[in-house]
Amino acid sequence: MEGVVYRKTQSGLDEMITRANGLSVKQRQLLIQIDGLKPVSALVTPLAGRELIQGLMSLEWDGLIEKVGTASVQPAKPAAPVEFVTDGAISSNQLERIRQVLQMCNRAHLQGELDQWLETTLAHANNEQALNSCLDFWNMRMQERGQGEMARTYMQQITAILIKR
Repeated sequence: MEGVVYRKTQSGLDEMITRANGLSVKQRQLLIQIDGLKPVSALVTPLAGRELIQGLMSLEWDGLIEKVGTASVQPAKPAAPVEFVTDGAISSNQLERIRQVLQMCNRAHLQGELDQWLETTLAHANNEQALNSCLDFWNMRMQERGQGEMARTYMQQITAILIKR
């Protein structure tokens, strides 16, 4: 199971914002870590062993995550600069999913500091250049708050959204 990779479903992304399923703190922390890129063994979570497996099975059963495959476990690489290669256009669906991820991050790590920014500036970032500018601003805020590692985790989720068209 250590090489299995999970990603959040749309219901999982919605849960991050609404908290409608009443997940325990440990389950929520596990859900936050699921990004569609890291294998189970690379997740940073207080759960281990049977408790981790049960947590993953519960999230999968509830339709909040889904398996996307397996990966070989490799050492972590240094974070790359925030930059995406797309055809220049960002779909409204992609932008909304990115907004949801950043909204979840804002609430969990920045105490709502970027609420207005999310509703105004990010809402108009419909091309690659504008999105990169917004993500640079967000990343700078996360770094200033000592949340660089969490920023990398969220960036993996954003990258996965931009790759899936």
